[in-house]
Amino acid sequence: MINENSLILPYLLLLFLVLPYLNRVSSVFDYIEPNVKFGLHDGTFLLLAHLFKGFFILILFEFIAGHHFIWGALFSIITFLITILFEKFIRYSISVHLNNPNHTGLTFFKDRTGNYAFYVILTTMGLIAFVALMAEITWTTLLIPQVFNLSQKWVLISLLFLLYVYAVVGGLEAIGKVSRVLIFFIFFTIVCLLLYVYLTNGIYSIYHNWTQQKSINQSRLFSKNQEPYMWFLMIPVIFGYLLTNLSLWHIRFCMKENRVKTIYTSAAFCWASLMITLMMIAVYAQTTGWDIPSFVSQIPQEMPHSSTFFISLLVMVVISISLVSSMVGVKSIMDTFLLFIIKNEKVDRSFLKRLYISSLGPVMLLFAILRPTTALLYTCVRIFTALCVVSVPTFLLFVISREKVTMVKVLPLFIGILACLFFFNSPLSPLFSLYLSLLFSLSLQFIIWICQIILHK
Repeated sequence: MINENSLILPYLLLLFLVLPYLNRVSSVFDYIEPNVKFGLHDGTFLLLAHLFKGFFILILFEFIAGHHFIWGALFSIITFLITILFEKFIRYSISVHLNNPNHTGLTFFKDRTGNYAFYVILTTMGLIAFVALMAEITWTTLLIPQVFNLSQKWVLISLLFLLYVYAVVGGLEAIGKVSRVLIFFIFFTIVCLLLYVYLTNGIYSIYHNWTQQKSINQSRLFSKNQEPYMWFLMIPVIFGYLLTNLSLWHIRFCMKENRVKTIYTSAAFCWASLMITLMMIAVYAQTTGWDIPSFVSQIPQEMPHSSTFFISLLVMVVISISLVSSMVGVKSIMDTFLLFIIKNEKVDRSFLKRLYISSLGPVMLLFAILRPTTALLYTCVRIFTALCVVSVPTFLLFVISREKVTMVKVLPLFIGILACLFFFNSPLSPLFSLYLSLLFSLSLQFIIWICQIILHK
């Protein structure tokens, strides 16, 4: 049986891996960008770490409960294409920016926006990263105490300390080192689990039981008729996340130009493969009688009835995905803090340390007030989804327009956020309200574009 002693060794191992990288950061530039450009090996792992989102597993397992594996596989293929197309979209804008003298990845958004619009854009990026981090920490803090019978308080403190050491004090080098180890573990374990369950139970019998068995728990985030529309909505969510992740933009500036296409293709393929593999494992899990939509709370109850070996590895994979996603989330928040406050790259270490502490302060304060619950997790996921969706029309201007993004062009973002707030507690379904918010934001951006064309004539 799994207990708290099982966590000590991997925890110490993760701390040991990051020790050589502590206190190497001496400037803003060192923290955000490395001295050497990333090649295929380092670039693929860092990009893949930024694509991970642990709370997407909730949606995947919820989706499998509706018996729509084909839709899920199609969604993974589409997101693979979106990630590659995203790199093609931003390639020209980045090359134009870097061709100007004294321009780096740190100056991209400052150069492409007006004075006030720059801070609005940064605030939006930081808010999305913060909500995503809240969801990841909530997910992990809910899962570990139930599986290992630990106190939520100690789990939260340990997790925040781990994130502080990795993503704050250690910087980009530490994130790259630890992410590489965790990603190797995730993919190796997932492949072993997939082979284990299908070779020991039989492919035909698993899918026969899955197609014949009805979902045990009828409580779903979306009704059965809404599920296909929900997955279509996930496409602008993924694209909005790519556009608004500040750390992901900076990683793109750090890649060798002759390796960028290969890095994006490899990372996107690995991400899509992982999603499909998780869904295939979820198919098997449902045939064993698991309550798929309540995956977090159901694992401890299922342990006596299922293979402890299987569940232990699955839990470790989920925790590893959440940890990697949390690290890059903290990195994105820190990038926002640094670009928001610092006017030059040369600052003393004491200033950076004070900034490090203040960056995680709001997270610790919120969790001291709000106890991690499933309701909080779903709320964070919904806010993250809404912000990513309504941000697409504004942030898309950075890759399709040569003009600076002014406050007028940021107005659709405000309208979209206000629409989300208005519909948040409305009788409308969450899915329909998100579609309306996206429609308002897109319509206003289109009207502004038409007005500019008319005025220029």
